[in-house]
Amino acid sequence: MFRKRQMLLLAAALLLMTTGCRSHETKVAELQKQYDDAEAQFRKDCNEEYLKVPPTLSPKCSDEDKKTKEAWNRLQAERAKQ
Repeated sequence: MFRKRQMLLLAAALLLMTTGCRSHETKVAELQKQYDDAEAQFRKDCNEEYLKVPPTLSPKCSDEDKKTKEAWNRLQAERAKQ
């Protein structure tokens, strides 16, 4: 009886750990996609402005740059949880 209960608890713990890992990987993948999308949009819209000497960004590009950096920070924070 005790052995069955112990095995059941072990199986439940393993199931929960596996689910948590997949959830974390899914969240990292989602954040990576958000960052990639934001970075691609910034590159598409603001590459010319960013490459000027000295670099001057329009308000639109500044907002896109901020969104890209925020997406990067969220991604790095989630990766650090591993």
